Amino acid sequence: MATIVIPACNEAAKISKTLKHTPKKYNVIVVDDGSSDSTAKIVSGLGFECIQLKKNMGKGYACRIGAEHADSEIVFMDADAQFSANDIPKFIKTLKHYDIVLGERIAGIPLQRRAANRLAAWLVSRITKRKFRDVLCGFRAIKKSRFFELELKRNGYEFESEMLIKAVRKGMNIGTVPVTVHYDRIKGMTVGKSIWLGIYLVKEALKPFKISRQ
Repeated sequence: MATIVIPACNEAAKISKTLKHTPKKYNVIVVDDGSSDSTAKIVSGLGFECIQLKKNMGKGYACRIGAEHADSEIVFMDADAQFSANDIPKFIKTLKHYDIVLGERIAGIPLQRRAANRLAAWLVSRITKRKFRDVLCGFRAIKKSRFFELELKRNGYEFESEMLIKAVRKGMNIGTVPVTVHYDRIKGMTVGKSIWLGIYLVKEALKPFKISRQ
């Protein structure tokens, strides 16, 4: 089986829809990342486990906390109902043959997000010397033992790119599955968070040059 880890921050308007479509046969853990709304109350009211963080620590931090409480292979899924829980079995099945399985959003991505994703994918591909098409998709799966081998440190949205970069450097097998995505709002990384992600990726891209000069 699998543990579904869902990081959530101020998702009271969407978390109910996300959870109602997520089968309870999975071990579902919602990590409330310092929400100021009723996200945690809604999660608990629906009978799902909710880990509450006292303050907002970032998506990466919330995902790591959820992973620490996982009792099986891990599937990360966003809380805003953009993904379909019907795709979860595809991740679990494909994970039998890989260490990590990435969701690839084929269509339905708003223009501004598509541009950011393409840039991030290009940078990560350059850093790892491996072709990636979608590196920012929050819908992904990883074997629990392999997750902790990565020793992930980033607390924000950089967490998703950091996972791939470190996985490639450790020689992990990475697979992909197409996922259904639906956006009915434009929400996600702020300009500030996008800048931090960009800085992180540029630093990673420059690391080989720093090493060669030492």
